[in-house]
Amino acid sequence: MNLERAISYVLIIGVVSSLILETLGITLFYHTYGRLTFSESRTMFLHGKSYFNFFLGLLHRESSQGTGLYLMTLGIAVLILTPYIRVLMSMAYFAWERNIKYTLITLFVLILLTVSLAAA
Repeated sequence: MNLERAISYVLIIGVVSSLILETLGITLFYHTYGRLTFSESRTMFLHGKSYFNFFLGLLHRESSQGTGLYLMTLGIAVLILTPYIRVLMSMAYFAWERNIKYTLITLFVLILLTVSLAAA
């Protein structure tokens, strides 16, 4: 499989994975609580962490939330990470092809994405 095809599959796999996680999370949340309303408590929102720290915390299950809410949060996190991985792979592809113009453009986009996701 060539890198172009792998890059296209990243988007498909990321979106489908996110959809599955969201569907499972909503189903479990509804099954547990019998409702689909959420608290507006500050603990429900991302604050004081960069996205990368937040995502690593999710992977290490540093969450006091129930399983349904955890899966929904993980689904959103995967959806946010999908274009980041795709840009990273695109930059590698353009560098491999020695296309300096597009390598620099995708490097610029990657830097902007990294800074925005790393900002606390």
